[in-house]
Order: sequence, then C-alpha cells, then structure tokens
Amino acid sequence: MSVIEKLREKLGDAVSNRDILHQRVDVTLTPLTTEQAIGTPERQDFPIQKGKEKVIEARFNGFAGQAFSDELVPHSCTVAQLLEMDLSSKANQAAFTAAANAVTRSLALCDGTVHCRDKEPKMCAERLPEFVKQNYPHAKAIALVGLQPAMAQSLSDAGYELTIFDRDPDNIGKEKFGATILDGAEEAKYLPSFDLILATGSTLANGSIDQVLHDAGDVEIMFFGITIAGAAALLGMKRYCPFGS
Repeated sequence: MSVIEKLREKLGDAVSNRDILHQRVDVTLTPLTTEQAIGTPERQDFPIQKGKEKVIEARFNGFAGQAFSDELVPHSCTVAQLLEMDLSSKANQAAFTAAANAVTRSLALCDGTVHCRDKEPKMCAERLPEFVKQNYPHAKAIALVGLQPAMAQSLSDAGYELTIFDRDPDNIGKEKFGATILDGAEEAKYLPSFDLILATGSTLANGSIDQVLHDAGDVEIMFFGITIAGAAALLGMKRYCPFGS
C-alpha cells in the first residue's frame, strides 16, 4: 500500500467516530500567489518564486491545509467523498494531500499546515543545522531530497557533506552551495550511502515518496515542510517545520 493510501486509511479511522463525513472540504480553484503563500522573504530563490511549484490550499471548518504541487486541480467534496477519491493522478494526490491537512488540522491532530512567511523561511533554514546536530549527532553526510536553497546553504555553511537530489531538469547536474545536484528519479539508489536523508514533504503530493522510502533502505529520514503535516502526524513520520502555522 502506498503512503498516500495509508494516509487515506488513517484519515478514515480518525473521522469515523465524528459527525463530519457530510461536511465539505474545498481546495482552492486558483493556486496562491507567492506573496499569499510565503509573504516577502529575504531570499528570492525559493522554487515557488521561480514558478516551479505552487501552493494549493484547502479549507475545512475554518482551518487551512496547504500543499506544494506542480499540478493543480480544483476540488470540492464531502469528507466521505474525499475518502473515496481516485488517487491515481498527481493532481488528485496534491488536492487530497491539502484537503487531508485541513481536515487533520481541524481535528487538532496536527499543526503547521500553513506555510511560514516573510523572515521565517530564512529563520527555519538557519535553525536546521542545530536541529540536526541535536537530533542526529551521528550525521555527517546528508542527502537533501528536493532543492530548498536556504536549507542547502545553511547545511553547507555548517560543514555538512551535502548532496542534493532533485527532479527539476534545470537543476540536475549543477553545483549549488558546494553540493552536487543529482537526478532524484534516476540516482536515488545512492541514498543508502548517507547518514541522514532530509526530504521535502512535497514528495507526498507528487507521488515520489514511495520511491524515496524504498531507496533509502535503513537510513533515517526526516521530512520537512507543510505538505506532509497530516501524514507525518497520522503515520508517525518525523518532520521539521518550526514556523508553520
């Protein structure tokens, strides 16, 4: 069973004894603008600022759940219909992920489902090396799955041996922040050689999370960001997202 199917199963368990199956959850028709999603951060090289990804937002009972995706589809359905949603396409996976975040947040089962803003993305990246040092003291060689420039620079500046795995053809083969960018689809077989894997939660919305988990083997994985908020809480995954709201 795929991770997103496991999420659907756990979400079904979470709502089974609550009278909300008939209530509607709405995924916005239009993706959020950069300013709506992350405000005005000091850096200008986040993927969303380059148009590579968009933040989609779901609303449920006054709570918001967001997800990063490069495929967008509007969706409005009841919670019961959400649990029956066809998850075979990337667009539906992204819509489901955002909706699951909103519903899970409304049930107080997770937090940090809305992206941090303005100075917070930089602060998040600056805190990451110390977080890794405290929680993964053995880690020297780190794989960053999904190019997050601020995090990459912060880890590199802190002296970690960093390798980046990304699926954007414009990034593959380049060096940034002293790290080589490998093909996230074709070269994930090298993940077991690292001490720690830091992976973007967007892997859940684009369907690549199962490959990452499979190829990682026994290496510890910590996901980061808002997209995987609900799944991390319901499936017991480790997540770093200190400023998500």
